[in-house]
Amino acid sequence: MKWSRRVVRLIELAIILALYASATFSQDSTALDAAARDRMERARASIVTVKMLDQRNETLSQASGFLIRKDLIATDLELDRNSRVEVTTATKASTIKVLSSGHYVLPYVLVETKAEISPLSLGDGERVALNDPVYMLSDSGKIVSGRITSITTIKNTRAFSLSFLIDANNNGAPVFDRYGKVIGIATKNADRQSAGLAWPSDLLDTLKHLGEPGVGVGRGEGPRFGVGTASGSASTETRVDTKPVPLNRPTPRYTESARAHGIQGSVVVRVLVGEDGNVKSVRVIRGLPDGLTEAAVTAARETKFKPAMKDGEPVPFWVGLEISFNIR
Repeated sequence: MKWSRRVVRLIELAIILALYASATFSQDSTALDAAARDRMERARASIVTVKMLDQRNETLSQASGFLIRKDLIATDLELDRNSRVEVTTATKASTIKVLSSGHYVLPYVLVETKAEISPLSLGDGERVALNDPVYMLSDSGKIVSGRITSITTIKNTRAFSLSFLIDANNNGAPVFDRYGKVIGIATKNADRQSAGLAWPSDLLDTLKHLGEPGVGVGRGEGPRFGVGTASGSASTETRVDTKPVPLNRPTPRYTESARAHGIQGSVVVRVLVGEDGNVKSVRVIRGLPDGLTEAAVTAARETKFKPAMKDGEPVPFWVGLEISFNIR
């Protein structure tokens, strides 16, 4: 049988892709040091399965999740308030009591505290670069590795493209860096066929402070500011006695373009509050189109704070702000 040159070329390409995929997953955890490997192995106890159940307790949908605080689980499962949410641990298959669920930069589940389950350590998602190695825990118990294939923006939010697929079994699971720290949460690609994605740990860090003074979710008219800790550079404090407190609430400008297109939602930023209470730097975590991101950044820069305090002295500190836009 005589094959055309095009068919031969397609076969060659398929073989190359198969070899690449095999090489990607066969790396396993050989590049990890003992400390990173141990951190990932211990992370299994903090990974859970989140299920959405109907009135007959039948599963409607499910995804993985993991504790970022002793009472707070991050997941990638869009939760319906009219359905019941069930959380079970992955290692002991025991149920954790659910207190509430919702969406605040990411889907979340608030649960009854389990003293024996430790939250996972978050890494710095901003330092992730193209071709960096990343790791996940497989169903079989192995540590599998892949790479960051691109850094993209989806719905005005930064995301990492991964070299391995994300399916129903690992959707919402933690993605680790070479040090065994979480640099993202796995999410399916929109076409459900391409390689997977990960939302960066910046969003997890913002979610982590849900429930603190000034941080919350809900509906309302006009802008809403939420405040939470956010990781910054090595020159700023990471632990303080008191965190920055906003002293004013600048109203961002709702652009005519956004109003005409019916754009609503929230812009999430991180701001560096200096020792004098002024905003020194703004980093956008999640934006909105039609000039709303720029309007939110302007409002964030105009916000005045009572600075963070440590040992009786004001210190620079990063905080997160959520600025919401709702058409009245």
